[in-house]
Amino acid sequence: MIPAAEGINAIVESAGITDVGRKRKGNEDSYFLDENLRLYVVADGMGGHQAGEVASRIVAETIQKMMNEYAGGGVPGDKAGHHNFSKEAAWLDSSIRESNRLVYDLSIKVKEYNGMGSTVSAVFLTPDTLVAANVGDSPIYLIRKDEASLLSVPHTAMAEYEAFAPAGAKPLAEKFRHMITRAVGNKEGVDPDFREIKPLPGDIVLLCSDGLSDKVKPEEMADIVNRNPPAEAGRILVDLANERGGDDNITIIILKILEIPGMPGVTGNSNGSTGAEQESVQSVVVEYDTQDFSGRALVNDISTGGLFIETGEIFKIGQKLSLAISDKNGEDSVTAEAKVISRKARGIEVEYENMTAEQKNKIELFIGHRK
Repeated sequence: MIPAAEGINAIVESAGITDVGRKRKGNEDSYFLDENLRLYVVADGMGGHQAGEVASRIVAETIQKMMNEYAGGGVPGDKAGHHNFSKEAAWLDSSIRESNRLVYDLSIKVKEYNGMGSTVSAVFLTPDTLVAANVGDSPIYLIRKDEASLLSVPHTAMAEYEAFAPAGAKPLAEKFRHMITRAVGNKEGVDPDFREIKPLPGDIVLLCSDGLSDKVKPEEMADIVNRNPPAEAGRILVDLANERGGDDNITIIILKILEIPGMPGVTGNSNGSTGAEQESVQSVVVEYDTQDFSGRALVNDISTGGLFIETGEIFKIGQKLSLAISDKNGEDSVTAEAKVISRKARGIEVEYENMTAEQKNKIELFIGHRK
């Protein structure tokens, strides 16, 4: 095993679990977690004749092998897409692309494996950031305090249609929710989506296959992982998904960042304690209401003109929302009316409407509290 990369000093507790579920005969999911590298991967395979199992295993094993080589001094040979990445994200990008090449080549050579592929979701904890990468629809959730937000980008027909369809377009049928538009090994090349964030003590990251995310809501996951250590939380979540049908294989990795040396305020998500310096960088909470549904989300991107809400709900351009924006304790708050002005894969951008001077002053003050 290659020694841990220099500077990776966060104290992390993690656990992984996989279960065949109640309807499938075999398990086409694969996962691994490498505490030495702070590397965590979930892959959900697809294809007949056990091809899905083969594809997901190749993906998991290849990423682990390549990432160890890069941490040991190797340099990615494929520079595609690396120019905007950190060094560590470029490692992960190259590893996923190599796994795609191997799966694709095998699917061409072996008739029984024709058309096989796999999703992949990966998290790499670096000296400075947490890198999240994905291909397909296996989600990665960040649980910060009591809120779950999506770090991955769903590559499905429904998600992409909802993000870019014109206003008033007819919604797609439910069958398109899991029609994957991007997978590892289906084509000669693949483009993973990436996100890098600054991790905080107390953050919990949950990677899973859709055997869990189809049966358990993100807010339920957040509650369970906040109240239980990773290994126990994983088992509770598997049992819950099986109780609700267990229609697919269920695979979960949970990692909890207990401490980051040099960063004040070692935080446990379950008890809400934090240092003053950490509190100044916490996300705000936004509760939103429409005629059809209500929701709650963490928001990092807020201005005096509007904000960006990460959500998987279906919104139309121009749709009206009522907002209640508050700090994590609900002590400072402001209400506002808004409308959706654009949609992206991760959520919606909204613009305030008919703001009074008092509302504007409150938002300006509120933003000032977050600086």
